Amino acid sequence: MTMPGTLLIDEIVERVLQRIAEADPAQTIVGISNRHVHLDDADFHTLFGYAKPTVKKYVRQRGEFAAEETVTLHGPRGHMDRVRVMGPNRPATQVELSRTDCFALGVAAPMAQSGNLAEAGPIEIEGPVGRVVKAHAAIVAGRHIHMGPDDAARLGVKDQDRVSVVFGGERGGRLDQFLVRVKESFLLELHLDTDEGNAIGARTGDYVTICDVPRRTSP
Repeated sequence: MTMPGTLLIDEIVERVLQRIAEADPAQTIVGISNRHVHLDDADFHTLFGYAKPTVKKYVRQRGEFAAEETVTLHGPRGHMDRVRVMGPNRPATQVELSRTDCFALGVAAPMAQSGNLAEAGPIEIEGPVGRVVKAHAAIVAGRHIHMGPDDAARLGVKDQDRVSVVFGGERGGRLDQFLVRVKESFLLELHLDTDEGNAIGARTGDYVTICDVPRRTSP
């Protein structure tokens, strides 16, 4: 469980990050996403026998956390143990994988925006007390950037825009087609999966530069 001292540290870190964003709005922090699972209420209860996940560690986005609970994923080619559940529960179960994970499991998962599950791939999820088979749950999450309305205004972007990002370091370079996701509760953060993070040498906590924002025509 997160302790008061940890919450204070998180608040201090957030204030420092806010100052950085105000000084240079094109700078954003990186979060590398390992494979993980979001569960709806019914599936969580089937897998664990109780109602809600237990907080292990809060992550940067407000109210979201890595849970103590883990599951096993099963595909036609293999399985993966101890895959972290993320909380709180969501309206629909979603399994986020890297392309490498998909090959290992034998799962045909499309690249998709979180929550867009109409074409998501099938996967079986095993918990300590039950299993669920989902026809449309597995995706490879497309690269994206979370930001609040103030961040978007400073950058001159809007929800669902696409931008490019420059990464530093020995393996650094430029990646395009980052989806901008704007919501009042979001904090500025770029998300990549482990495949893309490893390829460009990025780590959680790195800072990168947003560039090539869409040009707007003045009214």
